[in-house]
Amino acid sequence: MPQWRPPWKNCMIYPLESNLNPWITADILHKIDADPAWQVDEMSRCCNDPWYWAVNYVYTIRKDEFTSDEKPEVLRFPAKPHLQRFMHLCFAEPFLTADKSRQMTLSWAMMLYYSHIALYGEHEEIIVQTKKEIDASALVAKAGFILGGLRQWMRPDFTFSEGKGGKLVIAARHNTIRGLPGGAGAGDQVRSANPSRYLLDEAGFVDEFEDCRTNAEACCQDIKLVSTANSGEFSTFIHDQIGVAA
Repeated sequence: MPQWRPPWKNCMIYPLESNLNPWITADILHKIDADPAWQVDEMSRCCNDPWYWAVNYVYTIRKDEFTSDEKPEVLRFPAKPHLQRFMHLCFAEPFLTADKSRQMTLSWAMMLYYSHIALYGEHEEIIVQTKKEIDASALVAKAGFILGGLRQWMRPDFTFSEGKGGKLVIAARHNTIRGLPGGAGAGDQVRSANPSRYLLDEAGFVDEFEDCRTNAEACCQDIKLVSTANSGEFSTFIHDQIGVAA
């Protein structure tokens, strides 16, 4: 990875301030690959402009697009307005609750957000939690896919293990993305991990939602709660917040 200096945080170009569509073509990519000075410029630009990074350099598995042999396509992160707005909120709002439905690509968008932080931040302990261990591991694996798919000069050295909810480590930057399951003691796991950032995915299906949320609030600077619709503690929380806002 080329040497570069991260820009000041207050210089960030938030996603809604960035161009929606990518501009880097295959030809331009090959030119960047052969030019170390250009690579340094791109590293700094991608740090400063996460949406630019997302639509020009990040690839995801698209289950709504298929190859000729019926396999999901690996394509650039989709440059869609709802994803640009969602990513903007992720970076602009430290405490964010969002609902989702299938094919919105929000799970990939969430892990893209944390991948950007893991790539460019330092000393980050990121916890992603959902109901089942296998689903938590799959979320962390998405971050591994995103980082592993970057250009060689941008790609960090990292390790990924699937067990116990999954764990991704970028040792050089002292950053970790770790998955946790729900279940008995789920909130205690959050408090014990003492993360800097926290995602509760499919929060409406985690029985211990309130315990997880309150434990995260005690230690995190950045909390994201995302779910498809469901009754229970998450639904009660949403309706209570709507009532407070009204």
